[in-house]
Amino acid sequence: MNSFFKEIGELRVMLLVMTLLSLSAIPFTDTNVRMEGWGLLPDVLVPVISFILVFIILLDMLMSRVFMIEADAAKKNKFKKIFLLEAILIVSLLLLWSPYFITVLS
Repeated sequence: MNSFFKEIGELRVMLLVMTLLSLSAIPFTDTNVRMEGWGLLPDVLVPVISFILVFIILLDMLMSRVFMIEADAAKKNKFKKIFLLEAILIVSLLLLWSPYFITVLS
């Protein structure tokens, strides 16, 4: 597992950790958005960061596909793993945060 983290790189590991932290904050959100105190963190800041993470992950998925085009077999395998990992992250972000966004924005 440690070699996998070395293989994907530090920035992608940080992206993975930020996504997991964002997903772990979902149980603490409240649809009555709190605009002061500690409620600001799960109700405003984490949903905004998760929305930004969606676009960052999509951009990294695009770049993984671009780098995969002219790579050798080992690099293609590496970028394929990265692409699948990020696909799982993007689907989980969209599925788990969408009920909150639908409720708050409607």
